[in-house]
Amino acid sequence: MPNPDYAEISPVDLRNPFRNPTEEPDYSPDYRAIAPELGMPGSSLPLFPARAERSRIRRYFSLAFFTLILGFVVTLGLYLGLRMLCAAVLKQVDLRKIGDLPQNYMLIADQYMDDSAIHFGILLISVLCGNLTAFLIGCRMTGIRKRTLFRLRDFRFPRMCLYIMAGLWIGLLSGMLSDLLVPFLRQNRIPVVIPELSLRGSNSRMMLIVLYTCLIEPVTEELLLRGVVLKNASRVSQRFGIFLSAFLFAVMHENLPQFLLALPLGILLAYITIRHNSLMPAIIVHMAVNGAAVLRAGAETVLDAGTLHTAELVSMLGILLLGTASVFYLFLTEHMPEKTPHQCMRGMRLAGSSPLFWAFLCIHAAVMLYAIM
Repeated sequence: MPNPDYAEISPVDLRNPFRNPTEEPDYSPDYRAIAPELGMPGSSLPLFPARAERSRIRRYFSLAFFTLILGFVVTLGLYLGLRMLCAAVLKQVDLRKIGDLPQNYMLIADQYMDDSAIHFGILLISVLCGNLTAFLIGCRMTGIRKRTLFRLRDFRFPRMCLYIMAGLWIGLLSGMLSDLLVPFLRQNRIPVVIPELSLRGSNSRMMLIVLYTCLIEPVTEELLLRGVVLKNASRVSQRFGIFLSAFLFAVMHENLPQFLLALPLGILLAYITIRHNSLMPAIIVHMAVNGAAVLRAGAETVLDAGTLHTAELVSMLGILLLGTASVFYLFLTEHMPEKTPHQCMRGMRLAGSSPLFWAFLCIHAAVMLYAIM
């Protein structure tokens, strides 16, 4: 007998066109944006998508990749432009105060900006404007109504605590894995970039770091990744959307330690976004994970070595115990969406055929290599 899972789907439920009982029916956009004929009587959904359907699927994937590239380009352009403007202002101020400037003045000015609040002020403005611009353009191009990204449902404070502890647990274990891999790679002469977060410096610098790390970065990244990318990738499969958005999220961090954190964390953030039909849970967990990193960096500046070691040990044991219990409970009570045969034919093979997917990977690979060299 022929396998019914591979047959044409007819009649088609517009709220669940692939007849996937493991998906959240209220999350994915209307599939008629990809297959308009499904609204007609007697329509069916074949196992292998026709050329027109493949073209529309690829278009939505490409627009999602374009949104990420646009955010990167606008952010980088603003950052470089504002940095050049600040350097020019500093030069004019010093010319009036000092007169003749040394030949290496621009190097001195660059170092001054890096060590002061200027760098993080410029970074904050650039990321905020770049990511918000890309998010708004991405929503408009792909037909996403922004209010549909915040229709929170079935969400309670105890569950939020579970998600936060799971996120902290992921951060702790990824940090341990990174501590094992980085020395091994360096012993084999493989260069690795390790991001550093220091709150030392002026109060204004510290405040900007906290604001950027705990608010601007998590909110704008969630708008792009779990907003535009996840929503559009979930048009064909919520499971595919979860893993694709998590992978892109990890690549965007452009270094191994943060890749190891962002990949599993991205899976959790994408799942809870779909589970509760809102970006708010992911934003809160993302802010909590980043806030924990800022808290650790702040402790290094105010505590002596012995007290710091004790505090780190206590927090690590607490996260291990509570986080393991939270992850175990979520594993038993929550279930990742599955993919049907029809959805498998409409996922990675079409996303991978988009030149913008490879352009995105090449851009961030180039930035990572530039940082290493």
